[in-house]
Amino acid sequence: MSVNDIVDELRATRPQASDALRLQVLAVASQPITRRPSLLDRVRPPRRLVLAVPAAAGLAVAAAIAVGVTRPAQEAREAGAPVTAVEQAAGSTTSTDAFSGPSADSATRAQKAAPGPALGRAQRYSATLALGVDSTDELSDATQRALGIVRDLGGFVVSARYATGIEGTSSLTLRVPSAKAADAVTRLSSLGTILAQDVQIQDLQEPLDGIDRELERLRAQLAAVTAQLGRAETAAERARLEERRSQVLAELQQLRASRAATAAEARTATIQLELRTEEGSSVVPPASRLDRALDRALDVLAWEAIVVLALAVAVAPLAVLGAAIWLARRMQRRRDDDRLLAAS
Repeated sequence: MSVNDIVDELRATRPQASDALRLQVLAVASQPITRRPSLLDRVRPPRRLVLAVPAAAGLAVAAAIAVGVTRPAQEAREAGAPVTAVEQAAGSTTSTDAFSGPSADSATRAQKAAPGPALGRAQRYSATLALGVDSTDELSDATQRALGIVRDLGGFVVSARYATGIEGTSSLTLRVPSAKAADAVTRLSSLGTILAQDVQIQDLQEPLDGIDRELERLRAQLAAVTAQLGRAETAAERARLEERRSQVLAELQQLRASRAATAAEARTATIQLELRTEEGSSVVPPASRLDRALDRALDVLAWEAIVVLALAVAVAPLAVLGAAIWLARRMQRRRDDDRLLAAS
């Protein structure tokens, strides 16, 4: 059998579609074609959720503003003057008798309040003054006048630092006789506007009295050892008494040096003087109520953002798991639909 015969036979025996199959094909062809949703359509959030997000954000902002406006006044931030080295030193030292007062427009009030050392008693006297002047020219003039005051009172300068620029400062460490300490504080306070003042007095009379009693005891002991040394009969006894006499003399020398240092400290008073231009000593004005409200509102918004971020971090694993389950079920449903279509 030739190839042409085989082809003719196959054409003669080709299957014929039944009427039912033809009707089914026509019915399927007449149905509208359904468009498969894209990936963007699948992940697009519902309209309600789109409207809920800005509504929630607006509610958070409104709550933050309400909290900022109704914040109690005592909790508002108040800007204060910067703490300088002089003010830190004035607040960090301790003493038996101290005076610390706020800034005053007039130096006379603070001068009257500053105590002086007690007459007839050994005392350690120290004072800290912070003064403000209007310009660098006045700063230079006040510094020169302070040095002149100290020289007039019989004192001297321990250290000095003078600097000018955007802000001018002059820091002086002064020593004056204790008897003239109150006069020195009074005259130095008149060089500018008082910004801070601290006067400290520590009594040294009792330690000096104790040293004097100990000196008297050692002198008596030295006299007794010297008398025994004159009556010593043996070389061993004389050597022991000589050693004891040397120890007493060494103790006497140490006590005399200690008493001299304490007495010298009581004879002179130490004054820390700091002069500053008004630019460096001005007080920052407190923030207005609107500024405080905005600051508080920003704080509340920051905390709300932190809470939302924490919730997002906590919910993210659950959201990923839910999305994976949803995709798996959707793929399974699509495979089932494909099998049903193939079977029909």
